[in-house]
Amino acid sequence: MPWLRRKTRATGAPIAVLIGLGILAAAFALLAGVRDPAGLLIAVPSTTVAMLAVLAGYFWLDRWEPEPTRLLLLAFLWGATVAVMVSIALELATSEVLGKGITLTLVGPAIEEASKGAFLLVMLTGARRREFDGVVDGLVYAGFTAVGFAFIEDIGYIAQSFGSGTDAGVATIVLRLVLAPFAHPLFTSFTGIGIGLAVSRPRGVVTWAAPLVGFLAAIGLHALWNSSTTFGFGAYLLVYAVVMLPALAGAILWARHHRRRERDVVNAQLPAMVYYRWISPMEAGWLASIAARRAWVRAVRKRTGPEGARALKAFQNAATELAFLRDRVERGIGPADAYYLHADLVNSLTRNRAVAQTPLRQQAAGTPPLAAAPPPYSSPR
Repeated sequence: MPWLRRKTRATGAPIAVLIGLGILAAAFALLAGVRDPAGLLIAVPSTTVAMLAVLAGYFWLDRWEPEPTRLLLLAFLWGATVAVMVSIALELATSEVLGKGITLTLVGPAIEEASKGAFLLVMLTGARRREFDGVVDGLVYAGFTAVGFAFIEDIGYIAQSFGSGTDAGVATIVLRLVLAPFAHPLFTSFTGIGIGLAVSRPRGVVTWAAPLVGFLAAIGLHALWNSSTTFGFGAYLLVYAVVMLPALAGAILWARHHRRRERDVVNAQLPAMVYYRWISPMEAGWLASIAARRAWVRAVRKRTGPEGARALKAFQNAATELAFLRDRVERGIGPADAYYLHADLVNSLTRNRAVAQTPLRQQAAGTPPLAAAPPPYSSPR
């Protein structure tokens, strides 16, 4: 469906303009607030390493249905530019009226979580909506946006702290990059979970209550974290141990649960895809696990080179998206254009299979073919 791919590319243009302007504004604000430019030489690489470690966790979470690179980049840049500048402007204006204390502990968290969470609402518009279909997607986009925000904020705080001396700079690095590099992603993950639950359920109370509860939870945790810093290092450590670490552990367990659910959805749909001959029983075996998929890509790369490996990855992504689309339609929450998306994904399987020259003659170890006939496919209602 060429019209569908053109529409998908065009939707990124308005965001790109906002981000371009935000980059210029964020760079100016960052440099203007740094008293010791030498601090940037320490702040930038140390923050980069910490944020890359956090992003690695989101890439691991996103392995079953990898989100488009362009959208992940847009999420990161939104957090690093648009969200940062909106937060700075509103917090400066609020602090003039209400004072710095109230802004830091109450108003600031609400502003920052709203500015980061706005990207998730943008993802629900236009052709981008097809890429957002569950809790894992909400966590990934929220995480990338929050990492972009934290990247700029941490650089600013660390660089400014070195203006007060080396000890202050090192202390800031320890507090922000060693103890809590996950803070902003953890806050915004609650918004992502709420919106992810809403888009993965039929219309009802959950569709409006889950995003609201998630957003309020993000603000509440963020406010508690900011408030702890005003009562000294002891209060900071207490909140860190009693609240932050358990919240992080809970978010990780929740993410792992929904990641396993994505695997189960794919495996539940593979028999139907075999039955209707969109994939072969051998291909179903290779699609049943991440390990088998990687082994398949390695084998195809040796045989057909990088182009074949890229086509095979596209084949695997199309098969996964097709499984998720069929699951949503069967649960009554399929998109209005489900028929066209379904046809596009089936065509994508055919095109990429030809380029990758699959299936292989060898069966993946431990992944027997799935050949049982499933119930007939239910058309979108």
